[in-house]
Amino acid sequence: MKKEKLLDDIDRGIIRILQEDAKTSYREINSKLGISIGTIHNRLNKLEKNKIIEGYTVKLNNEKLGYKLTFLIRIQIEGKFTTKILDEISKIPEVCSVFHTTGEQSACLVCRFKESEDVHKFIRKINEKDHVTKTISNMVLKEYKNSSSIIGL
Repeated sequence: MKKEKLLDDIDRGIIRILQEDAKTSYREINSKLGISIGTIHNRLNKLEKNKIIEGYTVKLNNEKLGYKLTFLIRIQIEGKFTTKILDEISKIPEVCSVFHTTGEQSACLVCRFKESEDVHKFIRKINEKDHVTKTISNMVLKEYKNSSSIIGL
């Protein structure tokens, strides 16, 4: 028996369009892909049910909102405390992404700040946490791409 593909060309087309603009209407998708609105509706329901599409979101202009500074912050944490510390850090509003990583550092954060003083306070707060042994911070000079899009979709 032939195993069903996870995504076919129709699914990939719908996803590609929605990644560009999550507000795209069924009619616009119909116009771009030439598939019926019923098919679009059914495909989206299936993609949501199978957790391929986990939600819809907006892309914000961080600079216009006053968040002009983006930092990559790597953290070294004593092994058995990594999950606890990363769960705590995940709740901090300035933290956009948290990654548990391999290598010398335990984690990498993507954070956005309004002022350099905010960065200083944040890093001091992280360094004061028990079991955090080191932080390495890099300011992003220019963002060339910021996307969760998957290559080949």
